[in-house]
Order: sequence, then C-alpha cells, then structure tokens
Amino acid sequence: MAAIFVRTVLIYLILIFTMRFSGKRQIGEMQISELVTTFLLSELASIPLTNPAIPFLHAVIPIFIIISAEIIFSFLTTKCAFAKKLLDGKPSIIIRRGKIQKKEMEHMRLSLDDLLCELRLKDIASLSEVDYAILEPNGKISVFSKNDTPLSHVLVVDGVLQKDILLDMKKSENWVVSFLKMHDIPDLKEIFLLSVADDDSYTLIKKGDCE
Repeated sequence: MAAIFVRTVLIYLILIFTMRFSGKRQIGEMQISELVTTFLLSELASIPLTNPAIPFLHAVIPIFIIISAEIIFSFLTTKCAFAKKLLDGKPSIIIRRGKIQKKEMEHMRLSLDDLLCELRLKDIASLSEVDYAILEPNGKISVFSKNDTPLSHVLVVDGVLQKDILLDMKKSENWVVSFLKMHDIPDLKEIFLLSVADDDSYTLIKKGDCE
C-alpha cells in the first residue's frame, strides 16, 4: 500500500513538472500533436499505478521521451512551415466573403448543421451575417461578421512566404516582389510578419523591429 501511495505521488509530481515544462494549454486550445501527447502521458502514468509489479522507470522514461519529442516538434513548427502543416495542420476557410465553401466543409467532414450550431453559439443568427468562418487547427471555429474590420491574412511568417494563402488571396509572387521594393526591403527574410487584409491594408513587422 505504501509503495502504491509513493508511486502515485511521484507520478503526479512528474506529470505536473513535465506538463508545465512543455507549456501545455487547456484541452480546448490544444493542437492535435499536443492532444495525442496528453493521452499518451495519461496512459503511461497509469501503468505503474495499476500494476505494482511493473518497474517505476518503465513509465518515467517514456514520459520524458514523449515530452522531449513534443518540445522538439514544437520548436520545429516555429521554424519550418512544412513541419507546422504536417503536425498541426492549417486553418480551413469554411465561409469566405459570405460564401460557403462546400468542398472545404466536405473535406473537413463538417456538416451544415454543425456549422450552424457553432454560429448560434457565437450569437450569429443568420449565415447572411457572416463574412468569414475559419476552422482552426485546434478544432474551434472563428467567425467574423460583415460588420467587423476586414480580415487579415498572414502572408509572411519569420521570412517564409505562405504560398497557399497568397493563392487564396489571388495575389501573385510578383505582387510580393513589388511590395518589397515599395518598402525598400531587399529580402523576404528580413520580414518577421506581413499580414494583408481584404481591403489591402497591411501590418508589416521587420525582424529588426523585434526585441
């Protein structure tokens, strides 16, 4: 009995430490990789608690391996656009400028009833009020009404051009080149963030402007 008590307390403390160290968010805000990590940790933690014959380290070592992998992958997603899309996915535009994107809804296996339910939960009474609805990688739907300020689209993140978003906005890479020349920016890599709204207003943050 004493051994089980000690194991339980140790596993609890280890999980608290590892979850805090990895910067975990609330369940509703987690990406898919983070959610999988959380489920695996709960399973691994239960092994030495339900079966005292299993060595304590058989749970502790895998827990630290998984947390280490999650931290490494999280770092990669901030540096590599391909890794981010592979591990976290990307936002899916369900309603674009007031028009439902039926193929995208089918691709994301989102029914019209589900969409309407989400809109009602956000106090949107009618589809006609919606300018954009975006299914985020964490499974939540962001909704922007036609009365909101124009939606901004992130075109450059940490020097990397988001070509799929550029295509969605029906802009070419020549437009990007012209933008750089207009603002005396010699290289795309000097941009930390560039977002452009539907009304062509923009937010530009250079890496040199960041602390």
